[in-house]
Amino acid sequence: MELEEDKVGERMGLYKKTSGLIFDDGFHSGSLNSRYSLSPEDAPTLDISQNQLVIPHTDSETMVLFSVPENEQTLIFEVTADYIPQEVGDEGGILIWHDGYHRLEFLESKDSTTREYSKWRAQKEGNRWTFYANRGSGWELFDSANVEALKMGVVLKNPEKLNYDALKLDRWILCRSNKITIGNLPQGYTIYLCDSSGYMIHSATVEPLWTGVELDLPILPYHGILKVFDENGVQLSSIGPVDLYGGDMYLYGTDLRVLWKGEELNLTNDTYLGTMYDHVIEVQMELYNPSNNKAATGITMGILKYLEEFGYEWADICHDDGQDKPSGNYTQKLDMGTLGPLDKMKFWMKVERKSERFGIKPIHFILDITHL
Repeated sequence: MELEEDKVGERMGLYKKTSGLIFDDGFHSGSLNSRYSLSPEDAPTLDISQNQLVIPHTDSETMVLFSVPENEQTLIFEVTADYIPQEVGDEGGILIWHDGYHRLEFLESKDSTTREYSKWRAQKEGNRWTFYANRGSGWELFDSANVEALKMGVVLKNPEKLNYDALKLDRWILCRSNKITIGNLPQGYTIYLCDSSGYMIHSATVEPLWTGVELDLPILPYHGILKVFDENGVQLSSIGPVDLYGGDMYLYGTDLRVLWKGEELNLTNDTYLGTMYDHVIEVQMELYNPSNNKAATGITMGILKYLEEFGYEWADICHDDGQDKPSGNYTQKLDMGTLGPLDKMKFWMKVERKSERFGIKPIHFILDITHL
């Protein structure tokens, strides 16, 4: 999102780099998403008039589950349901499932709910799951346990009896975290999370040797505003009101992108450059500024080490000579100057074997971009 209204520091602004949202389903589409597994298959039904998934009691238990996303160290799962058990034995809530014997249940039961709507939360860190409930005054911590989960969702337990209630699911949301990250900030800058009216909810200041902050979100999504202030208390930028999801990453700057064959390089996973033949890979790329009104100045690009892996030693970059050929002056740090709104600048990347090394794994490195 472009920040058109900035008056101070208008060459820079907050923009959303990546989303933490995996899905947000309020059952408005009129059909169930194919990600869901129903058991029994014909028991849950959509109430289109109320935008609810109605989960009834069955002979054993009724489940609506989906696969736990792979390779996610953290997750946050929030459920909003219309469910107020009135009888002992009427129990329903979140289910974290490995198999029939290894599972975690976080269940509402008689007298545990005093408000019309139930809100439940499960938070994953590794194989540790922590459970919370919110009855209108904030999240309360209830329990925590370990399981290597394959599926997750909701369950309604025990066969139907007189005065048992169906579990009416209003909305559920899955995100990568309960925090948002704001990066590319100098030391001493402060980020404020505000409600939609501009009143501050949380704030965080960039500490020495850090380049960003994290802020907890009260609920998912949180409809609010982010504001950036410098070390002297001058507001430089803001964005919103927008819906903020856990795991969202915002950066302060211009949204520079690196394109290869017309496609943006992957921001969250590897970009495969190919197999090395004759000891070298050499490819042309483009640095692109998609902003309509913000120029990026003082741009530098560099090759950085990825974790503790070998690879960056063989990678270099250089300018294009203006005729779609490398200038020949390869280095690991390159001054790219200024890139105006919607401008592109070509450059070259070369990965060249510089020493004997035996290994069967791909080599890895990071292409880092900084600018004002």
